[in-house]
Amino acid sequence: MRVELREVTVYYEGHFVPALSAVSFTVPEGAFAVLTGPTGSGKTTTLRLFYRELSPQSGSVWVDGVNLARLPFRELQRLRRQMGIVFQDCRLLPCETAYENVLLPLLARGVPTRQAQAMVLELFAELGISYLRHKRPVALSGGEQQLVAIARALLPRPRLLLADEPAGNVEPMTTAHIAELFRRVHAQGTTVLVATHSADLLTLLPATLQIELQDGHVVRVTGAEPQSGSGP
Repeated sequence: MRVELREVTVYYEGHFVPALSAVSFTVPEGAFAVLTGPTGSGKTTTLRLFYRELSPQSGSVWVDGVNLARLPFRELQRLRRQMGIVFQDCRLLPCETAYENVLLPLLARGVPTRQAQAMVLELFAELGISYLRHKRPVALSGGEQQLVAIARALLPRPRLLLADEPAGNVEPMTTAHIAELFRRVHAQGTTVLVATHSADLLTLLPATLQIELQDGHVVRVTGAEPQSGSGP
C-alpha cells in the first residue's frame, strides 16, 4: 500500500506555527520507511494524516492511490481495516483484558471466533506475553502495553503498518524483538512506516527510506523515492 503527502500543511487550533509546512514525500508500496526527528518535529501528525484522524489545511494525502479527502466514511473504514496502527499512547480498551484488546478487532473484521482465538494465542506466545492475557491495561507496565498494542496491529497481517514510537517504553531486548517482528511483517509484503527518534531501534530496522523532519519541514530524505507527483 503506497502512501503519499503532497504539499501538506497542518495547523493545530490555537497555534500560529504549523505542525507541518508544505510537506511532500512518497513511501512506495512494499517499502520500509522511517520518520525521524526530535519530539515536536511532526512525526505523529504525519502518521495521523494517513488514517485520517487529522486532515490538512492545504495539500493532499494519498493512500493506495486514493485522495483521503474525497473518501466517504464507509470507504475510509474499509481502508483502515487494511492498516495496522501502533499508537504512541497505545489506546488499549481499559475495561478489557490484553487478550480481548487483540481479539475484539479481529472479530469486528469478520474473522471466525476459533480462528481469531488461535491467532491471538499464537502471537502472544511468540511475543512472550502469554502471561499478560488476563490482565487489564491498568495492571500492565508501559512496555507491556506497547507489546499488546503491537500484537493488535499485526493481526491480521495489514497491508500498511503505521507505528508511532513503538519502542518508546520498552527495554533493549524488547526493542530488538519489535524490530524483528517489523522485519518479518515487511518481508510478507506489508508497507511499513515507523516514526521514531530511538537510535537503538533505527539501527535494527531494515529501512530503505528515511525521512527526517524538523520543525514541521522535511529536511532530508535518504533512499530511493519516486517523484511525489507520480501516480494518480
